[in-house]
Amino acid sequence: MPDNTITDKILGNKNLKITKARKLILETLKGSLPKTASEIFTLVRDKDGELSLSTVYRTCETLSQKGILLKSNLIDDGVARYEYLETEHIHHAICLGCKKIFPIEDCPFGQFDKLMQSKYDFDVKSHRIEIYGYCHDCKQKQKEK
Repeated sequence: MPDNTITDKILGNKNLKITKARKLILETLKGSLPKTASEIFTLVRDKDGELSLSTVYRTCETLSQKGILLKSNLIDDGVARYEYLETEHIHHAICLGCKKIFPIEDCPFGQFDKLMQSKYDFDVKSHRIEIYGYCHDCKQKQKEK
């Protein structure tokens, strides 16, 4: 397992023990789209054959409770997905055809947060935007039919 002092620091800052499972999961999710516990398990299994699916699930839950991972149910399949929370918050576009999830880097709500503070004296701590539609590939397939 590679020495990853940034991962160690992140875990240490949240008062979490630095374990092989936590490091593998964070390394796997860094820079990736949201993944289910099962998908994460498939990716880390080759690096550590002793990790179980239940360990991956429990670890993801712990990391999401500590604010290191973002847990969300972006698709109406009832399955939680986890992603590395590298920024303050993340928004997504979800294709209704192929179920691909695309990150949205821009946040259109910056001004809205300020409005909530000035007009309603409400401090916004978090928000999520999920936009549902059809991606380019799915639109092309529809045109070809």
